[in-house]
Amino acid sequence: GVMKAVKSHNRRQPSATSTAAPADGNAARKVAAKPRAPISPPTTVELRGVPIHFPFEPYACQRDYMEKVLDALFRSENALLESPTGTGKTLCLLCSTLAWQREEARKIHTDPQYLKPGMPRRVPTIIYASRTHSQLSQVVRELRNTRYRPRHAVLGSREQMCVNPKVKRRGALASDINHDCSRLGQERKCQFRN
Repeated sequence: GVMKAVKSHNRRQPSATSTAAPADGNAARKVAAKPRAPISPPTTVELRGVPIHFPFEPYACQRDYMEKVLDALFRSENALLESPTGTGKTLCLLCSTLAWQREEARKIHTDPQYLKPGMPRRVPTIIYASRTHSQLSQVVRELRNTRYRPRHAVLGSREQMCVNPKVKRRGALASDINHDCSRLGQERKCQFRN
């Protein structure tokens, strides 16, 4: 007879133990499945009166970091914050600033007393700057792990974005790429730009 393969859409979740049949056809043996680490679901924490959506329950150091970010934002001050590698700085910075921006927008649009007279009814703009393009790419990847979906644009230098082979020659220095790209654009001699 002809056998048909049927794809099941109703798959059973693996249990803590499963029965596996050895390849040699001997009796089935019990195999302990590796237990999965519990994953904390997305959560909302309120810090400094701002509800912050976070992809999981934040650790104490992440809460502290986000509170320092909010403190600086509320006082319209610069902040120099540091934390060891792997502590979630990027995620904390994104979630706290975007939550603050969302809260500011809510207050601007719902509370007429919130703004001082003569101040524009504009939601604050967030500019995230980084030294390298790869760091900005990491930020965009982290942003996808959050609930926040702000309009954003990634801007790059001529060194990163120029596609003209005359400018992007092998071994060219960043300053040469910048200069040559700028010159060709001003002279309207770049087939990729004009």
